Amino acid sequence: MPEVARRPVLQALGAGAAALLAGAGTALPGAQAAASIHARIWDADQAANGVEPVPPGGRRDPERGYVVVDEAAGGDPAHRLFPEVLIPERKRPTYELAKALFDNYAVSQQSAEEMDQREADETLTLLEAVAASEPMAVVREALEQQSGRRIAPERWLEMLFEIWFRPYAIGDNPDLSGFEHVVVGEANGEAVGGHHFWYRYYLDDGILGDDRIDWRGTRYDGPGGRVGRRTALGRSVPAVVTLSYRWRTPAGVLFQEIGGFFVGCSVEGLMALGTARFLDLGHPETVIGGARVEIVLHGSPDGRSLRTFYPRFLGLA
Repeated sequence: MPEVARRPVLQALGAGAAALLAGAGTALPGAQAAASIHARIWDADQAANGVEPVPPGGRRDPERGYVVVDEAAGGDPAHRLFPEVLIPERKRPTYELAKALFDNYAVSQQSAEEMDQREADETLTLLEAVAASEPMAVVREALEQQSGRRIAPERWLEMLFEIWFRPYAIGDNPDLSGFEHVVVGEANGEAVGGHHFWYRYYLDDGILGDDRIDWRGTRYDGPGGRVGRRTALGRSVPAVVTLSYRWRTPAGVLFQEIGGFFVGCSVEGLMALGTARFLDLGHPETVIGGARVEIVLHGSPDGRSLRTFYPRFLGLA
């Protein structure tokens, strides 16, 4: 098949998802189930393809895999947030599938996206792997319990496409998607947009190639580099990071005044957390890896897709 535009190839996949999405949003029966779904997703991912976030000097389990999280004080640009990462070979496939999509998107939000057949195939391959993953099974089971009906595999695939990959416009930004914003990252003028996948940040930080990240320190107490009570608490829990940095991209040097992400989740774990939050399957405040967090969500203007989500650190569990 010759090169094709992204919209005709991929948008058709999501055409049947609107009915189920319209029915989502009612809380699950039982306060305990609603409150715990994000923790259950996290645990399912850690048991599958996630790797354990550990502090410097913490115990490392090579069989499980790990990411060392060094939230050093100060703003030395050369500082590496993740100085050591081990992803066991059996866990690597979806990390590689996600990585293959990183160069499929233009950095600027204002650029139209065109996708050839190879890139469309890469997207569908990742989508199928994510849809069949253990953390997404937690979300699917919860949604089936809520709706009282089984969700067929093909319909589940359509729903996840609709939430994560469907292109939509905001103002003069013609081709936006949740996956591009959250997982890949993009340029919003001179600011970083999204970039909430720890593995993407790790690769950009030059461990395996060019160093594109300049560290500027943690930001648990808000912008401006203030160090207050919350900073010490935030640095003690490696599963969530709130930080500032510069990101060098083909679109120029972008500035992240204050951003953040979960650390140690696979791409399917990250997307499962976002999907559960988008479908309103759990309370937005939850506990992940010993941290109390609010999972902040913004949707597309028409409410059909995810725009962004990220953790806001609230304190210790």
